[in-house]
Amino acid sequence: MMKQKRDYVKEVADAHTNLNVFASIVSVLEGGHLYGCHSDRTVQRIIEICKAEQYRCLKRFDRARIALSNGHQGGEA
Repeated sequence: MMKQKRDYVKEVADAHTNLNVFASIVSVLEGGHLYGCHSDRTVQRIIEICKAEQYRCLKRFDRARIALSNGHQGGEA
């Protein structure tokens, strides 16, 4: 089985984009102006999911940035 090459630049960009998307969703939902009081439990669940996903994105972002700073270039293994 051949080892796949990793594009760390793309991983950094993808993780950063996803991090921003989830942060935007949290920001909108925490503003509270788009939903009624009957949706509070659901909104809180969505916020928790988004924050957990932000944490995962940040870990992916950090790992890829460390790989780049250690001399790996985009497209290298």
